Amino acid sequence: MRTTTSTKIALAIALLGTLAMTLVLADGALAARGGNTANAKLCQKDGWTKLMDSTASPFADEEACVSHAAQGGAIYGQATLHVEPCASQPFDGICVSTSGSGLQPGSVAATTLFKNGSSILEDFPIVQGDGTVDTSPVSHFDIPCVLGNEYSASATGASADSLSSPTTPGLPITSDTVARTSACP
Repeated sequence: MRTTTSTKIALAIALLGTLAMTLVLADGALAARGGNTANAKLCQKDGWTKLMDSTASPFADEEACVSHAAQGGAIYGQATLHVEPCASQPFDGICVSTSGSGLQPGSVAATTLFKNGSSILEDFPIVQGDGTVDTSPVSHFDIPCVLGNEYSASATGASADSLSSPTTPGLPITSDTVARTSACP
């Protein structure tokens, strides 16, 4: 059988087409298994120190971050939410300020004050466009003062959406808890 130049060209084109299709299918198979180099790059050059996984836990090191991302795990910017006691506390009550970063812009970061285990007051500051929240003091006062009342405060919110592709919704974030016992004069 004699092969002409046009037949050789047709075979070469068919071979290149088959090779290209194989590469496309292989890339799709890697994506289906979660392989994602772009997401893993978020972890490099100390990026992992500013990131967290889908359980809102920070990464132990760059290798853990890269492994999580390369396997298709969602990567989030580090989100924080803190409740801090005011410098001056009421005799009977609690005064706190809430701050946070990496939160979902436009959402709320609910701060709840508790007295003897029951919710007595809530504040719902709106998270700013840059993902931060910073509230003025929230406090509660009871008159007359009752020695031994136990107060606490904590806050909840949501992190910003993931940085990885495809994007996934934000995660629940909970603050530390501040507690105190009334100190009647």
